[in-house]
Amino acid sequence: MAHQSKRTILLLGTCDTKLAELLYTKSTLESQNTTVLLMDLGWTATSNPEISITQQTILHSIPDSDPNSKITNLNSLTREAYIKTITAPAIRTVTDLFKEFFIHGILGIGGSCGTALSTSIMRDAVPIGFPKLMVSTMASGDVAPYIGETDIGMIYSIVDIAGRNRVLDMVLGNAVGAITGMARTYMERQRFHSLELETKKTRIGITMFGVTTPGVTAAKEHLTKVFGEKCEIFIFHATGSGGRAMERLIKEGQIDAVLDLTTTEIADEVVGGVLSAGENRLRAATERNLPRIVSVGACDMVNFGPAETVPPAFSDQGAKRLLYRHNPTVTIVRTTKEECVEIGKLIARNLIGNCGENNGVGCRTKVVLPVGGISLLDALGQAFWDPEADEALFSTLEDGLAGTHIEIIRDQHNVNDPEFAIRVVDMLCDLIKDCK
Repeated sequence: MAHQSKRTILLLGTCDTKLAELLYTKSTLESQNTTVLLMDLGWTATSNPEISITQQTILHSIPDSDPNSKITNLNSLTREAYIKTITAPAIRTVTDLFKEFFIHGILGIGGSCGTALSTSIMRDAVPIGFPKLMVSTMASGDVAPYIGETDIGMIYSIVDIAGRNRVLDMVLGNAVGAITGMARTYMERQRFHSLELETKKTRIGITMFGVTTPGVTAAKEHLTKVFGEKCEIFIFHATGSGGRAMERLIKEGQIDAVLDLTTTEIADEVVGGVLSAGENRLRAATERNLPRIVSVGACDMVNFGPAETVPPAFSDQGAKRLLYRHNPTVTIVRTTKEECVEIGKLIARNLIGNCGENNGVGCRTKVVLPVGGISLLDALGQAFWDPEADEALFSTLEDGLAGTHIEIIRDQHNVNDPEFAIRVVDMLCDLIKDCK
């Protein structure tokens, strides 16, 4: 497929239920000197000359080896089966359009079903940074299942998308203005892409939490001194979505090295807090064998909402756990020795990839353990200071990584001490140099 030089928007929707609204949006886009590809994600096949990518075109892209390749009529399936069947081939189709530089933005229109389908495509077919916008009846509630860790923009439709009226036309018109502007900016950025490659900076991801901010700040300052303008630093707030976003950018090849000082999301995953980044946290850099320094910042705590939302098993009236009210909306619980053992096991498992093999020469991961404490609260004289729990975490990691090519180092400082920050940055810089 040829490179498309004119601004082109992929318009997603279920043509069996939203055709009038989609055609209005298509014509409005075209009035803005924009090419439009309308993709039909409907349950029932729709025939209309304005549809660029039909339901049947999508289904024909299913490989013959796939059992779903025999399906020709989605309307015979349950709604759940139809969504599952059409999603994967639709993602492949859009991925191909993106890789061929044939589209410059995606606009979706839909209710609950159309939103689920369209945002799945936006999340999995194109990378962070590619323009994507969803007009949805679901946009005024919890949109986390639709957005995930990506940069999908969402606009609430105000009225149901069930027939045109002045309110809906106004919303759709605003969406047209937004996506065409985003696409124009994207195209301009792409024009300078080759120049950016010639002056490529080392892109470094760092994880941070409130209780590891001093250490991360010192690390950032030292990185800037070492690299000057030759590095670009991305700091991720370790709130679950932050960790998932970093993992995604690593997978997409948008990060070159990682200073993973704050792995607290692992503690939430193991213990049941509200800020987990999922069981695969750390795995993206493991799979790509990026230069990486890992520590255990803020693994002394598990996060919950306001104090009244803390589960009884963790509350003062329950197991007499040590609670700390960080602010009115965040309550944290100190991890126990037993929990620290499980946290250490999961971290070790997710760090071992090529570095765990006998031929793992060239392993680019080092683990540094701050014996002086793993957060601002886990320091001598502070509320979460518990050397026994920390030792359970440290020794579990050492045992779990024994026999691998991952070097594990104990440092006597607190994770927030400037000396610790300088040491881990220097170690990361050495790993980066070895890669060049």
